[in-house]
Amino acid sequence: MFAIGNDELEKCGKLGKSIQCKMCGKKHHVRYGEEVLRDGTRKPSKMLAFYKCKGITYLAGINGKAIGGKTWKNLQHGGT
Repeated sequence: MFAIGNDELEKCGKLGKSIQCKMCGKKHHVRYGEEVLRDGTRKPSKMLAFYKCKGITYLAGINGKAIGGKTWKNLQHGGT
């Protein structure tokens, strides 16, 4: 499980267009998800940011703030 409070998130730095990977040390392009509207259409969303390294997706930020390198794989399996 992953949790972050509003106070903690507010203290995080601004997320840029790329991020330094904690796994390989290289810079990776930050991508964002989409919001699916009720009618099924999609629009860009800055709520969740992620990057990929060697086929694994890492959570990079929430609402424009950099949060570190938690993997979706770990989040799905209850790890940290």
